[in-house]
Amino acid sequence: MGKKLKIMMTMVATVTFLSLSGCGKKGTIYEEDGTVHLRMAQASAADGAIGISMEDFAKSVYEKSNGEINISVFHNGQLGSERDNIEACELGNLDIAVVNQSVLANFIPDIAAFDLPYVIESTEHADKVFLGEIGQDFLNRLSEVELKGLGIWESGFRNLTNSKKDVNSAEDIKGLRIRVMENEIHQKLWKALGADPVPMAWSEAYTGMQQGAIDGQENPSTVIDKNNVVEVNKKMAITEHVYSTVFLVMAPKTWNALSEEHQAIITECMEEENIKERELSRTMDEEALDTLENKGMVITHPDKEELISLTQDVRDTYGADYKETLERIAKAK
Repeated sequence: MGKKLKIMMTMVATVTFLSLSGCGKKGTIYEEDGTVHLRMAQASAADGAIGISMEDFAKSVYEKSNGEINISVFHNGQLGSERDNIEACELGNLDIAVVNQSVLANFIPDIAAFDLPYVIESTEHADKVFLGEIGQDFLNRLSEVELKGLGIWESGFRNLTNSKKDVNSAEDIKGLRIRVMENEIHQKLWKALGADPVPMAWSEAYTGMQQGAIDGQENPSTVIDKNNVVEVNKKMAITEHVYSTVFLVMAPKTWNALSEEHQAIITECMEEENIKERELSRTMDEEALDTLENKGMVITHPDKEELISLTQDVRDTYGADYKETLERIAKAK
């Protein structure tokens, strides 16, 4: 190798090193004034407990960082479906996504244990599971699929609505065509109760009920209220068959590019919001029931023990795959 070529290669290596060293944490996502702009998205409505809490979280982060961290919040699937948002975070094209546990189970299969009917028995039980070691373990496991787990918020216990009849027992559920998520466990749950589950995107459910293609749906009470389900379904049964959560996940590319100080602020604000969101969710759930009744919804309370018994086969069949997780959930009561 000639002397001139050696000199040229050394110069190239030096320039490359300097350019890379200049792309440290603040060189990748920070503006020249030291601020950083992040995007946070969900597929649901802005005025639910989750949407309101997203805005509150963004505000807290902005204030505690003295305006250095700006989080823009997007609702109603503006940046894509929940699956789209998860994949965008994996690729680093979206900073923070808020996604239902059922969708995330496609990435971490054990999360599906939470979709089994009646494994979470109360809000107190839920808090011990999701705010304790079990929840933290699942957040940590998200690193296996190129995601940074930030927190777990409450969507709430799911209840059944329909346009056909009052549901006072499992017998009344038989034959009802119920919109469900594209989730095998949820489909088997309703088949066990004698219903006809119809997998359908939530964006299509209202029209389906309005046109009579389906008789009803199942969701937390606040979701039922905020999405005007009472206009097409006048019957609601407090079944509380599944407790739903949303996971807040972040792009590792974004997280790793943040300064340690900003990482600490986001962590602190998320820990505070984990509690505040749950309190808001439960207040709004009670208010939603009152609002729905005032709008003409007939609310019934079928015997949950009967529903638990009839769905035992679903827990036995699918629970075999999540035995360790289910044992931990049971011990957390």
